[in-house]
Amino acid sequence: MKRFQSLRRFKWSDVPKRRRQLTYIMSAVAFSTYTLESKFKECIEIVGNKADITEPHTMFWLRVLFGRMRSRWVGAATDMRVPVALRSSLYSLFAWRYGVALEEVRYPLDAFPTFNDFFSRKLVEGARPISHVPKGLVSPVDCTVTTVGQISEDNNRVEQVKGSTYNIRSFLGFDPRENAKEDSELHYVVLYLAPGNYHRIHSPCEVTVSKGRHFCGELLPVRPWFLQRFNDVLAVNERVALTGQWQFGLMNLVAVGAANTGSIFLDLDHKLKTNRLRDIAVHCGGDISDKLYPSGVQLRCGDPVGGFRMGSTVVLVFESPKGFEWSVAPGDSLKVGQPLGQVA
Repeated sequence: MKRFQSLRRFKWSDVPKRRRQLTYIMSAVAFSTYTLESKFKECIEIVGNKADITEPHTMFWLRVLFGRMRSRWVGAATDMRVPVALRSSLYSLFAWRYGVALEEVRYPLDAFPTFNDFFSRKLVEGARPISHVPKGLVSPVDCTVTTVGQISEDNNRVEQVKGSTYNIRSFLGFDPRENAKEDSELHYVVLYLAPGNYHRIHSPCEVTVSKGRHFCGELLPVRPWFLQRFNDVLAVNERVALTGQWQFGLMNLVAVGAANTGSIFLDLDHKLKTNRLRDIAVHCGGDISDKLYPSGVQLRCGDPVGGFRMGSTVVLVFESPKGFEWSVAPGDSLKVGQPLGQVA
């Protein structure tokens, strides 16, 4: 009864002004957040949930925490010209922190005008010898193997890492099972590039590239511990997919962007621009940018393909005859040119 009487005597005007202002601000933020999340879920439903997002609520908050604009700011900062007097010290500090082998770098440290130039550095000749694997694949990047697996006939979802999944059809923009031969198998491998790794991509085999696709998307972290906790990260992140044919059939090499890593470049297409301001994410209704190579782009095993400006992930999805055997397991560290697996 006393509580009820005290409520009746309550006057909003008696509340301290600063507390009232804080209440107004918090209410406005809560209402705005609720509205934005509702619109995000509505947008996904209207466009047909192209990325097969399983947890829209979680994905909304990941977008809030790791927005694309943040990656643009980081990209702009790392593209700023570094004074010559500071270059060796700055790059050496980064190399010490992340274990970069400076003796492999082709040019002197003070020859890199920006941090991005150093990050996407070239190596001296012979630093990455290419293994001879006539019926198999070599690693296209310096990396840690996150997961390997096989795509089954009855499931669109495959593992990012053990414990979380994404839709392979949404990831590639088509169903690879529809393009594969009936008597063949489809395999995939996810390769994570840490900040200290060499960040250029090379061809994993002799391949003819016939098509490239750019998927505008999010820029969420792709570290293994993050992929393990959240589904659909690879299917919503910005990425560039190259599709072609190798000796056993379909081959897809996909470069996936990550937090602070919106810049992906290709040696075979210098016009490619990623993480552009006005682009709309594909899973929110944006279009996939396709580019055809009518005559095909011939790549030998180990040929340069492109790279990242900052760390990220590469995914291979490929067709092979039955009996393909992996030479690696999740957790293994690899360098460009080391064997991934081969047909027995």
